[in-house]
Amino acid sequence: MSKQLRIALITILLVVVGAVYMLISTPDYGDINADGVRLGKAAYQQGDYDEAAKWFHLAAKKGNKQAQYQFAMLYRNGKGVDRDDTQAVRWLKLAAAQHHQEAEYQLGAMLEHGRGVDRADAAAAFKWFRQAALSGHSGAQLHLALMYEKGHGVKKSDAQALDWAVKAAASDNTDAKSYLQQLLNRINAKASNGDAAAQFVLARLYERGEGLQADKNRAEQWLRQSAAKGNPAAQFHLAELLRQRKGSQSIQQAADLYLQAARQGVMQAAAKIGALYATGQGVNRDLTAAISWLKKAADAGQSQAQTNLGILLAAKHQDQQAIHWLTQAAQGGAADAQNNLAVMLALGRGAKRDLRSALQWMKKAAAADPLAQYNLGLIYLRGIGIMQNEETAAQWLQKAQASGNKQARFILGLLYDTGRGVVSNTATAQHWYGLAAEAGDTNAIYNLAVLYYGQSDFNKAFALFKRAANAGDLEAQNIVASMLQLGQGVTFDVQQALTWYSKAASHGYAPAQFNLGNLYRKGDGMEQRDDIAVNWYRKAAAQGYAPAQNALAYMVAQGRGIAANREQALQWLQKASAQGFSIAGHNLSLLRQKQSGFTLVSLEVNFQVRANILTENPFDLAHRLQIYHTPQLH
Repeated sequence: MSKQLRIALITILLVVVGAVYMLISTPDYGDINADGVRLGKAAYQQGDYDEAAKWFHLAAKKGNKQAQYQFAMLYRNGKGVDRDDTQAVRWLKLAAAQHHQEAEYQLGAMLEHGRGVDRADAAAAFKWFRQAALSGHSGAQLHLALMYEKGHGVKKSDAQALDWAVKAAASDNTDAKSYLQQLLNRINAKASNGDAAAQFVLARLYERGEGLQADKNRAEQWLRQSAAKGNPAAQFHLAELLRQRKGSQSIQQAADLYLQAARQGVMQAAAKIGALYATGQGVNRDLTAAISWLKKAADAGQSQAQTNLGILLAAKHQDQQAIHWLTQAAQGGAADAQNNLAVMLALGRGAKRDLRSALQWMKKAAAADPLAQYNLGLIYLRGIGIMQNEETAAQWLQKAQASGNKQARFILGLLYDTGRGVVSNTATAQHWYGLAAEAGDTNAIYNLAVLYYGQSDFNKAFALFKRAANAGDLEAQNIVASMLQLGQGVTFDVQQALTWYSKAASHGYAPAQFNLGNLYRKGDGMEQRDDIAVNWYRKAAAQGYAPAQNALAYMVAQGRGIAANREQALQWLQKASAQGFSIAGHNLSLLRQKQSGFTLVSLEVNFQVRANILTENPFDLAHRLQIYHTPQLH
């Protein structure tokens, strides 16, 4: 081999070996799978800033927020790249836009000092400090406190300065703790010198126990001093405190403070005083004043004021305006407004009837509102604008009853009593009826009494029927009288039976009128008076009550308490028979054949559970659905 050839081969070999070495030893910055952040940090820790910059840049271009932050800091500090604040700001903005906490903080610092931008921008800096502070960056929290104290980039506010200083100090930031103490000392001095704003700030700190030990008494003292000096915020918060207390004096003082604050433009106070005027709490009821204040607060976007204004306008039958304000509040998420709006749309009040929209609002409200939960249960129970589903109805009623809704508890009792949507269970039915009865639901008391009567537990049944009777339930009054007459669950007492029959009869309850007529006709244990018997039979018969028509026909045919009149007797029997009353048909046949032996009914009572809400047709939505009728104070 010639010398020239050997030299050429050696040269080629050296080139190949060099290429292999370079391939092995040089990082592949184009490798899409390389962990640029990890490799960049490793290079940075070894002091190889050029290498770190390359890896951070590679990952930053791929959108990695940590790499964007690290690359920005290299530009800010001039490591691995020429110092360039403009590039630093550029990459910090990209990382901050992805909610990188430290990038948000550092970007705020750059903007505050005018680095990398045309001029300092305190307002923009405040925005980024706040973003970092909200995610828990103690340095940003302290910085916000300083900005609020000085009014730098934001409106000056000692209260906000304290709030952020408290947050920063809570993270064991030594500088923040020192600053917080200094700030507290300054505000305390201001408050002691009569500064109303400082007094209010201290009151709130003592109330919440932030930065200071919680002390409700000292909080109230500072609130009262600040409110007395005309601070509207203190007036509102003191009113809120007083309203929670019992007693007419406290609510009167609260109303006065709400009014003072409202007159100074505190729209929360306007909403509250409007509701108080509407309900007559602490002030004389004044619907004109109520609507005026609620309208101001509603125009300012106060959701509860919008709801209450809608409630009042609906009560005044100004339905279109009511729909407007309820819609505003409902769109803002107010559940009570959503419920009332749904009911109005379901009934076609103030707008065209729209069951689809009504259901949508009802479902939104039902996530939190017990009335909406009850209404939704009722809608599923009866299949109003939706496929009937009694199981789903029972589930919604279960949610509604948790807030003490007695009607929901009554229906649950009825469902378990009748086996609708649930497995029939008498004990569970008694449980739900019992809870509703404790809340004063007369229908629940009545149905519970029927259950006990069916179990021959006459003592419990009588006590419950009498409770319902005392509440004015005519059917229960009739049953109480019958049980006294028969001695069921109570000592036999015709005079008391007469009293209870008379109560129900005097209010037009036909079965009681009929039973009262029977007592006077028979004279069992009392004076026998056919004329009075005829009078009560006639009242019940005039209502179309077939047993009374049959009895009246008998009295007329026999001439008892009234002049005999066969034709009138025939007419009453025909009316009763036409209703399918078989006894009357039999008596009619006897009368036509001029035979005696009339059959009469001796007692009429009904021990059936009340289930109209399951069977009512057409279903009375306006009566059955529940809405808020009076403004609510939350």
